[in-house]
Amino acid sequence: MKNAVHCGSLESERYWREEDLAALPSVPDAKALAIVQAMDELLFVFCGSGDILLTRHGMNKAQYDYLQSLDYSFKTNMNPLTLAVEASGTAQNVLNTMNAMNVFELLGRLNPGQEPDRLIPEGAWLEPFAVLPGTHEAVKRYKLQPVLPDEQTVRRVNTKTYSAAMRDRLLLPNIALVVDSVEELLQSGQALLEKGALLIKDEYGVSGKGNQLVDSERILRRIAGYLESSRNQDKRIKFVLEPLLDRETDFSCQFHIDPEGRISILSVQQLVNHGFAFGESHSPEPALLERLDREDYWEIMHSIGRELYADGYFGDVCVDSMLLRDGSLAPLVEINARKSMSLIKHNVDRQLKQEGMHTCLLQVPLATMGEVHYADLLGRLEREGILFSRGAGEGVIPLASGTLQPPDPSRSAGSTKGKLYAALAYRDEDSKHRLTRKLDESLLRSGYTILR
Repeated sequence: MKNAVHCGSLESERYWREEDLAALPSVPDAKALAIVQAMDELLFVFCGSGDILLTRHGMNKAQYDYLQSLDYSFKTNMNPLTLAVEASGTAQNVLNTMNAMNVFELLGRLNPGQEPDRLIPEGAWLEPFAVLPGTHEAVKRYKLQPVLPDEQTVRRVNTKTYSAAMRDRLLLPNIALVVDSVEELLQSGQALLEKGALLIKDEYGVSGKGNQLVDSERILRRIAGYLESSRNQDKRIKFVLEPLLDRETDFSCQFHIDPEGRISILSVQQLVNHGFAFGESHSPEPALLERLDREDYWEIMHSIGRELYADGYFGDVCVDSMLLRDGSLAPLVEINARKSMSLIKHNVDRQLKQEGMHTCLLQVPLATMGEVHYADLLGRLEREGILFSRGAGEGVIPLASGTLQPPDPSRSAGSTKGKLYAALAYRDEDSKHRLTRKLDESLLRSGYTILR
């Protein structure tokens, strides 16, 4: 069997977005983008023996050696993927250009002789996090197997309007209103506000961004004014408005559609979100799975898969769902036609599956003032007895090294923001709390400030 090449840019929606589409007000955050760009290290969980993982910044040698000790046997680049500085350009201009590119666009413009040329065998399969602009060009350059859906199809099925329309196609309750003008936004928004708060969803909103909570007419009018301002001149208006649901439990279903249309349900993961952003995922409670069995949830997921395939999509899918406080089930909140954090969690489960053990995937927001060495953190976790090893059973598994202190493209003074993404393997809630407490202590003693 041929080896696979795993790579991707995890904030896929940023690259699907059309330039003529109006956006909701937001504050650009170069430091947050730097963290997301370093998250491609997490894709090692999909690697089989002999597979290749390509990352934008290269993997820390200490992290690579640690993962090899857990029986992951993939190859990866240790150095950043970088473009050459042209005679007429500057290093900062090249850096700005690279930061605007997704990893496939970057791979397509690399000079010959860099690590990917040596790592990628001709005829290998490409396993992207998501199909993005530049993916098919990278397939051609590196002579990879191109069993991928069309890029425009992928872009379309990942819009919020597509998810809203899917509810109608499947005869599911649909609370969404699609608006195509500022006038419609105001009219529909005011009608919804009479019953309570609402969400304005961007077509390509992503976890933690692109969902604007509106709980007053003043905020609604301020957003309308922003959309009518000069920065949105000649831009298309396309948003989904929904009443704010009183959610009790967030969860998601991961499934795969193969090129022949066969659908395989892979997992359900229960989520602990911070606002609208990912916080933690863990295995579902038995009561949740029993509820999903009773409500024909799995057949709804198969129906979504069949409709996606009929529209030309195949590959990985993550469907966000909710249980509401009134006892009802919202099976289709959003469709994400790509890999996901919950699928990463599922693959960690597959590697660590042990009788009587539980796993969760979490993130810890961090800041540092000076350079901190990742190898020192691994060493401290090991000395504290909480670094997961094959013989330990319980422990913390750091999933990425580059996200803790990513390169700062703004070169601004002050602290560097980062995040630790980690999996915990534990026997019970007491063990989980002990591991979390010792992890926090180890981070603080290694020079990190915890921002939660």
